[in-house]
This record gives sequence, structure tokens and C-alpha cells, in this order.
Amino acid sequence: VYHKIAPCPANAVRRGLYASPELFARQLAELRAAGFSSATMGEACIAEDNREKRIVLSFDDGFQNVLQHAPAPLAKNGFRAIQFLLPGRLGGWNEWDAPLGEAREKLMDAAQVRDWLAAGHEIGAHSMTHPDLTKIPVAQAREEIFASRKSLEDRFGVAVGHFCYPYGHSNETVRALVAEAGYCTACTTQRGVNTRGTPPLEIARWTARRASPRPKEVLARFLDAVFNDKARTKSPA
Repeated sequence: VYHKIAPCPANAVRRGLYASPELFARQLAELRAAGFSSATMGEACIAEDNREKRIVLSFDDGFQNVLQHAPAPLAKNGFRAIQFLLPGRLGGWNEWDAPLGEAREKLMDAAQVRDWLAAGHEIGAHSMTHPDLTKIPVAQAREEIFASRKSLEDRFGVAVGHFCYPYGHSNETVRALVAEAGYCTACTTQRGVNTRGTPPLEIARWTARRASPRPKEVLARFLDAVFNDKARTKSPA
């Protein structure tokens, strides 16, 4: 998962949510060199051969700088991606970050979303306005979840079957609403390795950060994720 593809501004609070265009291009080239191909979220969930080196590339929030910097390296490496959008904030700003004092970043408008789709990429829903769905009334959470799908489908004429929880937060009630709304998958921000046993409404992702970690750190994170996944599988819960 990526958020912003741009140089990190000096006043950024969550600097790890930025990846420079140069870093992003290098990461994609490294993935391709390692033998990976991209898959849509749906393809990844029904893949018959677990040995295939396939990866899903996702972007949260719909930042304009993603459209500016991501399509060219994606096309160069033969990759597709999904952008999780906030239909209630198209063409606006990341206002949900304002209480943190975060740097303002522009969001894609409808015309730019169409450019993203025309480039062969997908869109998914990220709620209407980016609230923490676990901290608002159930009726409001329902509206955020249901309306975001309908709004995107009506506006852009494409099926929207994938959801991403704002802040990565969910609970049993929120997941039930997502299922009721008809989404096939929902993404978290939990690190982990997805297997056939992973609940489709609790998809784990790795956050691609501003600076590449050292190889030992990557290996440690990967082994930790595998160990935790095995522990969950063995749990009688």
C-alpha cells in the first residue's frame, strides 16, 4: 500500500506515508526484476497457483500526486494498481489529517479518476469522507460504507467490489456492514502474509515507506508476519 508519491515536504507529520517518485520507480523495477507480476484484488483472491509471484499494488485516499507520478512507472513495468477513493472528497484536500497538523495534499477530481481508469487501473471505496468507522454511530458508518460504493459506481460506470477501512480500523460491526454492502474484499493496514485462510474482509498489506529499510529489517518483518499467521491458524479461536 502506498499513499503519496511525491517528495516529502518539510512540514509533513507522517513522513512515512510519502514515497518519492524516484523511490517508487525503483521499487517497481526491483519487483519486476525479482519476477513479480501484478494482480487485481479479485485475481489475487481466486488465484489457483500459490507459487505465482504476484503482487497487488494499492493506493489509499486518491492523492493527485499519485496520478502525476505513478502511471508512467506502472506502465513501464507492466503493473496495474487499485486506488481506494473517497467520493465525498473528490477534488478536495486531506481534511481528515488537519487535526494532526499534517501537510495539505490535493485529491484527484472526477476527471482525474477517469484518467486513472483509462490507464487500465482499478478503483475501490475508502468510505465517503474518511472517518474512523469504529468510532462513529452505526447508522453513520453504514452510510459511509454503502454510499461510497454506489457513488463511485454511478459516477464512473465501473463495478466497485473492494473496500479499504479508513485508518485501517475495523471491528465486527463494521465488517458486517462491509459484507452487507456487497464488497468482496476489504483491506486493513495490518502487516502480514495473506493465505487462503485469510478472511477476505481482513486483508493484510505492507506499507511502502519513504525510505527502503535494510534487508535484515525486511526479513525480520516477513518472518514475524509468517510466524504470527501460523500462530493464528493453529489457534482454536
